[in-house]
Amino acid sequence: MTPLRRIFQLARPFHQALGSSALFYVLYTLVSLFSLGMIIPVLEVILGAGESISLPSENMGNAMAPAMGGQGFQAWIAFFVAQWVQQYGALGTLVRVCMGAMGLFLAKNVFRYAALWNMATLRTGITATLRGSLHSKILALAPGTVSEKRKGDILARASNDVTEVEWAILTGLELLVREPLVILGSLAILLAMSWKLTLILLIIAPLAGALLQWVSKRLKRKSSIAQDRLGDVLSAMEESLSGLRILQAFQAESYQHQRFDKVNQQAFEATRGVHRRRDLASPLSELIGVMALLLILFFGGREVLAGGGLTGATLVAYLLFFYQLIPAFKSVSMALYNVQKGSAAAERLFDIMDLPEEIVDPPQTNAWTCPSDGPVHIQFDQVHFTYPGAQKPAIDGLSLQVNRGETVALVGPSGGGKTTLINLLMRAMDPTAGQIRIDDLPLTKSKDRPQDAPISLKAWRASLALVTQDAFLFDINALENIALGDPQPNQARAREAAKAAQALAFIEALPEKWVTPLGEGGCKLSGGQRQRMALARAIYRAAPVLLLDEATSALDAENERLVQQALEAASQGRTTLVVAHRLSTVQRADRIIVLDNGQMVEEGTHTALMSKQGLYANLVQTQMFEA
Repeated sequence: MTPLRRIFQLARPFHQALGSSALFYVLYTLVSLFSLGMIIPVLEVILGAGESISLPSENMGNAMAPAMGGQGFQAWIAFFVAQWVQQYGALGTLVRVCMGAMGLFLAKNVFRYAALWNMATLRTGITATLRGSLHSKILALAPGTVSEKRKGDILARASNDVTEVEWAILTGLELLVREPLVILGSLAILLAMSWKLTLILLIIAPLAGALLQWVSKRLKRKSSIAQDRLGDVLSAMEESLSGLRILQAFQAESYQHQRFDKVNQQAFEATRGVHRRRDLASPLSELIGVMALLLILFFGGREVLAGGGLTGATLVAYLLFFYQLIPAFKSVSMALYNVQKGSAAAERLFDIMDLPEEIVDPPQTNAWTCPSDGPVHIQFDQVHFTYPGAQKPAIDGLSLQVNRGETVALVGPSGGGKTTLINLLMRAMDPTAGQIRIDDLPLTKSKDRPQDAPISLKAWRASLALVTQDAFLFDINALENIALGDPQPNQARAREAAKAAQALAFIEALPEKWVTPLGEGGCKLSGGQRQRMALARAIYRAAPVLLLDEATSALDAENERLVQQALEAASQGRTTLVVAHRLSTVQRADRIIVLDNGQMVEEGTHTALMSKQGLYANLVQTQMFEA
């Protein structure tokens, strides 16, 4: 399905606005053409033609019958002019015609505003739907899939490309609805005035359309490249913002600015090419229009001078109607350019929206509900996982069982697979081979036992609470951050969670206490405060399974001791997997799993592993862990 058709489908919820807009545009066009046609009686009166033509009323039907021919149309106009002049006089006729024209122009602009009023609903509604669909898609994607795309590029598509769709495609479609009506109506009237002159237009129009279409296709290709380059610019900008402290600390501002200049120059050249091709539309269409105007003026003037049946008043009116066609054709040509440019932006949007959702439930899932004290056991059965593009697996044939209420510490060298194991358990990604089982029920569809329906993603994640090394807070208030995911936050419960996480004191010292917005990423708090807020969030959730990925890494020794006590209390009766870097945390674990190169190389308590003098003992002796 083409991007344009998909954009049209988004208009379905706004069909009433679309229908009303189309209706008002039809009325606008009819009134516009009729109001312009009032120029003929004015000219006839001024030139005195109305007094020289008199047709009997009984010939009215005969005068109207040949109205599609040049003589019939002029005779029809002349008849009414003559009747009005006889009844009201030339000046009275002129006054009435001018007043009628004023009323028609007023009605024309009322209809136009009514059409635009409805188009505003359609345009903004579709773009809001696009943004909402894109955001929903991002939330449904696996974190690994999102990390493969640059955040700056995704943001560019969500902002620049959506805006491009609104102002290019939808504005273009607005013109493509309105202007063709003007063109068709004008052509019908022009044909009634003089079929000979109109034939010239019908010969020129297809040639002009073919030329404009050829340039339009070239614009779409250039536009797609330009949008990609703008995405590169936003990605570079986002990278500089995120790494500002590092750039300044290493005095790498000049180096980073040179990198930015390179992508910025590429974007400049690409967008300049788009603008140059787009700006060609208006002068090209105007040139074609002027050429046609001069041809009509020459042939029409020759017919008037030769007395071929075309009057001077009708020729002037014909030229005015034709002149109305020039901006209409210009608008159509610009609309075609914009639609092509917007189509390229829509393709980029749908590239994101068509990304596969890897972490999904199969059609049938197990009606599993996590017990209040957690699953009896969590089992990793020959689990393998390899990151896309990696040469070796991050998890390589790991088998492990974690029992209810047990605290298991995951330790090992950097890159050993600790965080990957946490991500697999929370289903941020799925194993490439092997299976994770919860009380012997698979987390994902099993190839070995396809008859086993897996646990639903929603049910499993409802049993988890996560704290990561880099505590992330949202730009909402303190209560909403701690009660994240709870549609009805309980402040008393949040207060107890904050107290347990040693966060209560600084929360109640905030300017607006619990309703203080914390800023983007929790920027109004220190690193340790953000970490304690994240711990409070996990405690508030009261999930039976806790996943702690170096949860105390940002705390000083005193706060770490207090928070560790809170975590120990929170872990009572719960299953806890903790990626730890502090020796105190590791020593308190019921069991320690040592991972290296994605494999479990050692298992046991602190005392047992130290006595083995293996990798764990070596890590302790080389001060891999903080005291």
